[in-house]
Amino acid sequence: MMLWAYLYFHQITLDTHEKASLSVGNNSRYDTKNEARHKRTGESANGQHQPGKTQTPAVIVYCEKTNHIVQRNNGALQQGIEIGHGLAQAGALCPQVCIIPFSEEDERLTLVQLAHRLYPFVSDIVIDTHNTLAIRLDNLVHYYGGHKELWSTITHELNLSKVSYHFATAWSIEAARILALNGVDNYECDRDNIKHRLSQCSLSLTALDKKTKEALTRVGIRHVHQLLAMPVHELGRRFDNNTISYLTALRGETFPHVTLFRPAEHFEHFTLLPFDVENTQHLTPFMEKLLGYLAHYLRARNLQTSTLCFQIDFREHPSTQLEIKSALPQSTVDSWLSLLTLRIENEVLPEPAVSITLRCDNFETIEGSNGDFFSNRFNEVAQKQLIGRLNAKLGEECTFQPKVSDTHQFETMSNAEISSSISASTFTSDIVPTFLFDTPKPLTQSTKVCFGPVRLHSEWWHETPRKRDYFIAQTLYGVRMLIFKDEDNQWWAQGLFS
Repeated sequence: MMLWAYLYFHQITLDTHEKASLSVGNNSRYDTKNEARHKRTGESANGQHQPGKTQTPAVIVYCEKTNHIVQRNNGALQQGIEIGHGLAQAGALCPQVCIIPFSEEDERLTLVQLAHRLYPFVSDIVIDTHNTLAIRLDNLVHYYGGHKELWSTITHELNLSKVSYHFATAWSIEAARILALNGVDNYECDRDNIKHRLSQCSLSLTALDKKTKEALTRVGIRHVHQLLAMPVHELGRRFDNNTISYLTALRGETFPHVTLFRPAEHFEHFTLLPFDVENTQHLTPFMEKLLGYLAHYLRARNLQTSTLCFQIDFREHPSTQLEIKSALPQSTVDSWLSLLTLRIENEVLPEPAVSITLRCDNFETIEGSNGDFFSNRFNEVAQKQLIGRLNAKLGEECTFQPKVSDTHQFETMSNAEISSSISASTFTSDIVPTFLFDTPKPLTQSTKVCFGPVRLHSEWWHETPRKRDYFIAQTLYGVRMLIFKDEDNQWWAQGLFS
């Protein structure tokens, strides 16, 4: 028998808000400046609750289209606010209530992020609506060694995501949906038990249109078990093809075509801020949370990236794009957080931010190296880390890197400045100095040779061929120079190292 699990996230907007608030509350660096949240929840700035206020702040999710409260937390319930109340009634019951606008698109984005998290463990996922999804289980039981182990793995990931949900299992998505909406919250494999639970559900939980439900109610059919008991020929005479297709799928006689979820090739994570954030300092903990999701995504796929982009959304002002680049590909939260802090410390928000989105399109596979781990590693990594921090602090338009031409003869090299400090170099050598003299200068200072010699010959087609032995020398004042000795045993200075 085909087996589907249906998950109904009945307060996903509220869960997202509380999870974001908790992530800020657990970060002591930002606890002292959350006056906006305190004002909207009825809590004083020093952490003391005002007289007559509930200990749990009242939070509601309001749908402007229907003028109804669609989600509320325990604090709002203690104040007498119920789902279905209007905004005026909720405000009268609790003037300090925190109001979160309802958005189907925001809930859909959150559900897509959750599907990305579940996808490494379950292959067949169907996103049904903005707050429901279905997972096929029968083709996975063999790999997990049993139903208990499979469901334990799924619920573990859901618990880590800190979302509330109702669930049920049945032979089809349509049947499991009715049970989940009814709040069964039971994993069932036996067909007879599923049918028994399904028979107790009301007809209002089905996906039939309003006109069809009214027609069935007029003839006395008010529960699902009455609908399932109707003969097929009776259904064909009374209803259209769409209704017949739904009812046969509900019975498990047919399996409608569904679109399976497939993860995108790029990373994108959206978070709705629990309160309007007025400065970048208060944005940092939310951005750090998004970096945590990115690190989880990269680690699961053995990837790293050198570029990511934050999009900060406002109520009226156009969105702000904040791109961060690293000279060295990164995959951990700490490495990106240091660059992020430098990048945003001087940013000024045009108005309070309401949401943040993190996107990443370019990835690199982490490949093991067979060479010596310590060979030339420190200098290269330290240099790229320094370049990345300078770019994050000053901007790419303010940083430059010397570049030399494709030749090994120092007379024909030129230290040309380039606009991008992350461009690939054309010629690299350990003895190329930072600054080259236009013409060699006689060596008049007392120096000590630190490295060399390196003998360089000019190309054979030059009219005046040269043969020189180059050294790296250090003066008494610690200045390092590139020097050489010509064929006449004369010493010359070619350039300086910074």
